[in-house]
Amino acid sequence: MSPEKGKEIRIQGVPVSEGIAIGSPFFLKAIDEDVPDFEITYTEVDSEVARYRKALFSSKEDLTKLRHDLVLEGSDEAVSTIETHIQMLEDPMITTDMEGKIRQMLRNTESVFHSVIRDYSDRFSERTDSFFQERLVDVQDLSKRILGHLRTKQNGQFSDIPSGSIVFTEEVAPSYTASAHVAQISAFVTQSGGGNSHAALIARSKGIPYVADVNVAEIERLNPQSIIVDAYEGLVILSPTAETRAQYKEKQKQLATRYQIFLDEDHLKAETIDGIGVKLYINVGNPQDLDIFPYRHDGVGLFRTEYLFLQSKEFYPSEKYQQEAYANLIAKMQGRPIVVRAFDLGGDKHPGLFLNRQKEPNPVLGNRGIRYLLRNRELFKMQLRALFRAAIGGDVRLLLPLISDINELRISKEIIEEVKEALRQEIPEIPNILVGCMIEVPSAVMISDALAKNCDFLSVGTNDLVQYTLGVDRSNPLMSELYYPSHPSVLRMIKMVVAEAGRQGIPLSICGEIASSTLIIPLLLGLGVRDFSVTPRYLPHIKQTIRKWTVVEAYKLAQHALTMGDPKEISTLLLAAQKR
Repeated sequence: MSPEKGKEIRIQGVPVSEGIAIGSPFFLKAIDEDVPDFEITYTEVDSEVARYRKALFSSKEDLTKLRHDLVLEGSDEAVSTIETHIQMLEDPMITTDMEGKIRQMLRNTESVFHSVIRDYSDRFSERTDSFFQERLVDVQDLSKRILGHLRTKQNGQFSDIPSGSIVFTEEVAPSYTASAHVAQISAFVTQSGGGNSHAALIARSKGIPYVADVNVAEIERLNPQSIIVDAYEGLVILSPTAETRAQYKEKQKQLATRYQIFLDEDHLKAETIDGIGVKLYINVGNPQDLDIFPYRHDGVGLFRTEYLFLQSKEFYPSEKYQQEAYANLIAKMQGRPIVVRAFDLGGDKHPGLFLNRQKEPNPVLGNRGIRYLLRNRELFKMQLRALFRAAIGGDVRLLLPLISDINELRISKEIIEEVKEALRQEIPEIPNILVGCMIEVPSAVMISDALAKNCDFLSVGTNDLVQYTLGVDRSNPLMSELYYPSHPSVLRMIKMVVAEAGRQGIPLSICGEIASSTLIIPLLLGLGVRDFSVTPRYLPHIKQTIRKWTVVEAYKLAQHALTMGDPKEISTLLLAAQKR
């Protein structure tokens, strides 16, 4: 029996992006409902094709503007998703093939477009391959935007949503999440969508509360006038009582004052109770990221240079453009170290059409990272020249992505020396740029002793390391229940790399989602990690966590976790430790 309408109802969902929201519900409908379907004559074909082209043009204008705003906002995950959609607008399936279908089927554009996309979805929805699943999400997302521009009135768009609404929908598209603003969208509640989906990552980067695994249709039937979303606990509260509202308003007030508290405590050191110092670096996609969250840090631990492709107004980032970008970041750092990751292209990165990448059956296991750069050496050399010219007077370090073999490191170092030699006539004193390896695949972990002997520092990229170790695509919502960042195999690999870096006396940092997780930070401290590279918004949270632990306590926690073989047991252990 359904709960009584108007009575406070608490529904348990899955927390995806932390936060608390109080507001009125808005039920976002699928944009492709009730698509008109009618015949057209031969004389109407050209006008229908013209209308379709106009919809593609308008969609591209939307996405280009959105990409520009997201670059300024520093939302790296969102930028990557939107760039993918812009490139898809050039795909023959979307352009010439669709126009041919309109001429062939002699039906209105919306009907033909919807039919083609539905057939595509039916064919690929049965494919379990993560690559096809990810592409399917992108195609369906983009198709909704195009259909919206084909309609006279664009139903279900964010522009229709009253400010401060809590948005309920079966599944929120990544591009919709990217275009959302905290001032307009208080929270998302969806029926599907995992914590590692593109939409989830974007919501977290924007600080929008998000709860998934909730029966949206049932909530709409109950027609509540007010909603509370507790995305810390995964709770959705319908028709809250005055007492409940007062409790959550007080929680919101405490959260609102947290920013000022963070600033007031910003002078405090990142060190454990027993005085062991920890270095906190930040991940950035462009120098403007540094201005958004003005918290104290020790430097840039990861500069994602592939986003220069998105920020450049040119066809691709020229050597001069790159040099200026690096010099700008170096100036902002005022002597603090900067780790510049060489272009991490290929795989799930979509930097630009100029790359002319061949289609690969499994791009995540294909031509990406250092493999791509060693096959496109002029691009690599151009980046190196720009970096050496800009690095004069700065503490700059170069990080090589997806190293899986010692020969990749050796060849990369030979290319670096070749570029340095060519620059000696121009720059008498070539800056000393340290070279490090990104540990992202199991093979790199197993030869971390050899890598540590032949480079200046190591950086563990946990997002890919978890993915490749567990054989789980982190972007595939179907796999979210199998994606365990604290899996025992991952913890043992981190321990191994920390030990090898220590033996060679070289620095080691850790980056990725788990480096920003207050739940896992104590465990990493216990494994011997002392350098973290994190998303800027999480700096104060991480510092607070570090200051609550002693190294001895963290070490005991890590030793206990290492005895466990079940990742769920480790998760339970970490949750209990957080509440101690």
